[in-house]
Amino acid sequence: MKKDEIVRKKGMARWPLIITLIIVLLVAGGYYAYQKYLAENRWKPLLQAELKALVLKTTDSLYHIEYSDFDLNINTGSATLTDFKLVPDTNVYNKLISLKKAPDNLFTLSVKKLSISNLGAVKAYKEKILNISSISIENPSLTVVNKRFKFNDTVKVGKPKSPYELIKNTFKQLHIDSIALKDISLNYINKNNAVEKHTALKHLNINISDVVIDSLSDKDTSRFYYTKGIDITIKDYKIATPDSLYKAAIKQIYFSTSKRVIYLDGVSFVPRYNKTDFYLKTHEAAGDIYNLKFNRIAINNIDLQRFLRDQMLYAGTLNIANGSVQIYSNNAYKGVKSIKIGKDPEQSLQNVALDMQLKRINIKNTLISYSESDATSGYTGVITFNHTNATILNVTNDDDVKKVNPYMIARVNTRFMDAGDLNVNFKFNLASNAGAFNYNGTLGKFDGRKLDRLVKPLALVHVQSADIQKLHFNVDASNYAGKGALEFYYKNLNVQLLKKVEGKAELQTQGFISKLANTLIIEDNNPDKKGIFRPGPIDIKRDPRVSFFSFLYKALLDGLKPSVGFDKKTEGKVNKAIVKVNNLVDKFKAYKANRQLKKEERQQARKAKKEAKMQRDSTKNK
Repeated sequence: MKKDEIVRKKGMARWPLIITLIIVLLVAGGYYAYQKYLAENRWKPLLQAELKALVLKTTDSLYHIEYSDFDLNINTGSATLTDFKLVPDTNVYNKLISLKKAPDNLFTLSVKKLSISNLGAVKAYKEKILNISSISIENPSLTVVNKRFKFNDTVKVGKPKSPYELIKNTFKQLHIDSIALKDISLNYINKNNAVEKHTALKHLNINISDVVIDSLSDKDTSRFYYTKGIDITIKDYKIATPDSLYKAAIKQIYFSTSKRVIYLDGVSFVPRYNKTDFYLKTHEAAGDIYNLKFNRIAINNIDLQRFLRDQMLYAGTLNIANGSVQIYSNNAYKGVKSIKIGKDPEQSLQNVALDMQLKRINIKNTLISYSESDATSGYTGVITFNHTNATILNVTNDDDVKKVNPYMIARVNTRFMDAGDLNVNFKFNLASNAGAFNYNGTLGKFDGRKLDRLVKPLALVHVQSADIQKLHFNVDASNYAGKGALEFYYKNLNVQLLKKVEGKAELQTQGFISKLANTLIIEDNNPDKKGIFRPGPIDIKRDPRVSFFSFLYKALLDGLKPSVGFDKKTEGKVNKAIVKVNNLVDKFKAYKANRQLKKEERQQARKAKKEAKMQRDSTKNK
């Protein structure tokens, strides 16, 4: 990151302390002025003039203050400021722009009530040392307008004023035990693009502990921006994605500088519409719909300087527990499909605006499911990974980090369809323009009939029996293809082929064809009775419109078919045979229908002939 960008962001990172410092100067300056003019019995108007002059001086005339009441109690050491406002002077701001001295951030602040307790007025007046027990700021509303200027470069303008430089002419030391900013409303306006971007936060709470500002405090490495710790809490954070298709919500965000952690509780990322309306909003473009929920996401061992000063997330671990990841797709929608090239998970990470490196991500007890609705069958196939635990290493989009180690490693263990143990390893090449990665794993013993939830709707196959012994796979893949090998060990495989019949809700069995498939094509066992093992080579081109998760299982399916004796050559023959058999069946049905029709016609003719004879006999008798 460039130096000027670092400088620009410093102001945003420490704004709670700067705003608090300005208010403290006001109140402390009030005490100072109060003591100075007490003997003259006309302290209030003098105090007001002193405070206004103090603000103008400390902010280079950019800001002025307004308030409805300022109550001081010299005996108890307390002060209350009501309806306080810090207002920027736009004329001064524009002048500073023309002089190339304007800051990148412009603040407008209003505070309903500010209370200070146990302020050492005498010591502040005599020794210029200000000690305060606590400061409480209620319902502050802060608007930050960010407009970055190229002239704000350390080479050109030097370092911005430190908090000590702001107070040194009034006090030589400032110490505050605790500062509480309660129920903050923050509005951030980004004016750096053609269209202004607004971000709003409400119900934000900030607690700052043990603030010390003097000539040496900025050298104290145990402190963070002159404090022992800053705790920030945001409740009920909600935001819609730019395309308005999803809404993200977090019940509570907690950030602590002393603990170096961020906790996100009650995290959800869900579609704003039902499945039908979602696809209508995307012009019926087939694609994945995501529904994500997590009880807690915790980030530990954060590099605070990088995070708050530079907006770069460098941390030790990210822990996710008790989550749910649901992905849905529907191939019935025939709209324009989006191209998925360059959008695999590791590639999407490279496009995240926040520079980051997480040494390790731990995922515990999370459900992952992929559902796909099929236009032919009318049903939805489901594949689930229950009780998923995973470790992901070197999660980064930092070019310098990738030069040293370009690989992101993921190790996953889960319960496949809640029936068999599955272990999968991923190795992503973060430096590959083609999105190169490898995935390999082993699936343990389970009852193959559990596969019905997936293959019955999507492949029109009903698994009547299958004792799965083991499945091992190793695939080298990218945005364009997948190539590798699969080893499938099983016994007693027996399937039934299905079809969709117009006018009938349930899938119908293809009895004769199923018997033909089980007898002549599909192998019951692998290895077979002679001990010959059929490998499952994988060589598949990737449809650029297919998602990452869909591609993973379709590549495996490419290796499963030859493993059961249903290779591409056999598949072609079977398809031709099925067409011929279906034609014969159709002809046979037509023949039977024609015979039945002729039979009914003969019966009608005999009946008519009989009735005619009876009519003639009746006429003769008369």
